[in-house]
Amino acid sequence: MPAMTDAQIEEFLAPTRQGILLRTTRDGTATGAPVWFDWDGVAVRCFSDASAPKVRSIGRDPRISLLVVNELDEAPAWVRFDGAAVLDHDGDVNRFAADVLAPRYWDLSKPELAATVDAWRAAPPGALVMIELRPERIRSSTG
Repeated sequence: MPAMTDAQIEEFLAPTRQGILLRTTRDGTATGAPVWFDWDGVAVRCFSDASAPKVRSIGRDPRISLLVVNELDEAPAWVRFDGAAVLDHDGDVNRFAADVLAPRYWDLSKPELAATVDAWRAAPPGALVMIELRPERIRSSTG
């Protein structure tokens, strides 16, 4: 399958999609976790609870990939961002999670979801962590 052009990558990433954060565990096993993400053309950003296993893994080995794939009703396609992640425990991750990602991925008119987002806003510094990847390589394919 051929690689996408930069314009095709941007078009593919325009709809809200989940990514799969791929990393290596302490014993060398590859593992992945679904994440919400934001791509601004320079960096991919997602967030996590600071105590999550993925944060510990990235702290040990920052090499990760973020894989984004087609929906079932779409033609086969994928984009993968590869590189070394940076963990930001002190940045504006609470606002990013609550005001950038949550409205994109959740219907915040639902009280239980809105309450979770309010808890993110109120979380103490360091409770959430930003995972930022400025990709060294972007791979893609479309069918």
